Amino acid sequence: MKKLRIRYISHACIQLTGEFGSLITDPWILNEPIYAFTTWKYPPAVIPPEQIVDNVDYLYLSHPHEDHLHIPSLDKFPRHIQVLLPEYGDYPCLRSQTVERTFREMGFYNITKIKPWQTILLNNKTPFTIIPACKTKYWDWENSGFVLEHPDCKVLNMNDCPSDPELYAMLDARFGKMDIGFVQYSGVSMYPGRYRMPKEEMRAASSARKHSWIQQKNMIECLSVARLAPFAGDFAWLDDSLYHCNWANRATPKLFEDFVQSNYPEKKIEVVIMYPTDEWTIDSGLTRNHHEINWDNYLAEIDCVKQALQPKVDAVRAWIDGSSVADLRERSQAYTEHLNKWVTTEFVDFSARVRVYIEGGNANFSFVMKATPEDKFSFDWHDEDNVDQSLYISEKLWGAVLEGKVLLTNIQWAAENFQQVEFRNEIARFWFWLENHLDLNNRNAQALIDRALHPHIKDRIRPGHGVFQIENEWSFDYQCIDDIRKVV
Repeated sequence: MKKLRIRYISHACIQLTGEFGSLITDPWILNEPIYAFTTWKYPPAVIPPEQIVDNVDYLYLSHPHEDHLHIPSLDKFPRHIQVLLPEYGDYPCLRSQTVERTFREMGFYNITKIKPWQTILLNNKTPFTIIPACKTKYWDWENSGFVLEHPDCKVLNMNDCPSDPELYAMLDARFGKMDIGFVQYSGVSMYPGRYRMPKEEMRAASSARKHSWIQQKNMIECLSVARLAPFAGDFAWLDDSLYHCNWANRATPKLFEDFVQSNYPEKKIEVVIMYPTDEWTIDSGLTRNHHEINWDNYLAEIDCVKQALQPKVDAVRAWIDGSSVADLRERSQAYTEHLNKWVTTEFVDFSARVRVYIEGGNANFSFVMKATPEDKFSFDWHDEDNVDQSLYISEKLWGAVLEGKVLLTNIQWAAENFQQVEFRNEIARFWFWLENHLDLNNRNAQALIDRALHPHIKDRIRPGHGVFQIENEWSFDYQCIDDIRKVV
């Protein structure tokens, strides 16, 4: 019997190889930034893509967030690969078709849609079951996870998929004990790093911020899991203007390991921290192929990655800053009027108001984005009433939005926020809705499948959009890290 082997590629991308062949998940395998070209990875990807895409039989995509549905990475895969996607039969709307439409526009044709709790056999041998998002977080219905039942090992991969005790009770009753469970240990958050506040106040907010670990607690408390592998939290910010987010906005797998060991010692759960190129089998355990990371000094190691990728970072910055700021107000009014005409009215069951300020010598104007269950969503240039939040966007970044370089759905990660009222869940719901709908079912600036958005752009699938290659990209010089260790 062929044993199951798991290789960690990068972020939420793992490669599982066994009796069924080879399955790869959520491939963000390149060192290219996401979320309005602001967010990179640490540790970075170190495996050249040509060494990943060969001899892969299946590609699973859990949901359409850009760190999973990454167009430049997907473009590296052969179009005949068997693509596995979750089916959203309870939600017959355009949003539920975005991922499949994107794959088909890219030329992938061998696509299988799998319903919640449905099991298929990979290579007619290995059961593979889709796990849906929990009902309590009903607005996040696009998310999914899976269970792979290999003869020697049972794997649960929940990615970012929201869970609750009811969901895990169903999972536990059906599958029993899991040999290893993959779960995200940290997501991207606007607070506090993307809030407009003094650095001293931001540091205090960051220190006071508690990692709730809700999804992780659910997995630990509601399931029988022998091992937990924290992943998909390896975000990094390499542009100087955003560098502070590295200490303000992210957690580390070591923090998660400490949390498990401190709060659940009786569970005797092994925490398997994997880095790019590391491998794991149930018999041999973890094989560490990557260098060890000192998480007590990770900012210094991020500095090394920043140094290696600085030409890319500078190229992205110059590309964004090269956006036109001429006639900005007139172009902005035309753009928002067009979105008001085309944007969906679905799933608006919350109320929130955000004033957007465009800042710069050619700008200094504002408008309101607002939503209510009765009136749905709209842009309003005449609304002078109080708002819940203010969002500050530089004129060059806004120019990039108007040109179609950057999607408006991801602008909050590059802008600055200011809280005007006490935060409430409806505000979070507003941003979640905006991420999913405001760009007319387009989820990635490199795949504009809804042609009502920026109709002037001819090439709708553009995997090279915002991608800047550099020499020796896959030959990271870790002498920088070695020097740091000598000092430490």
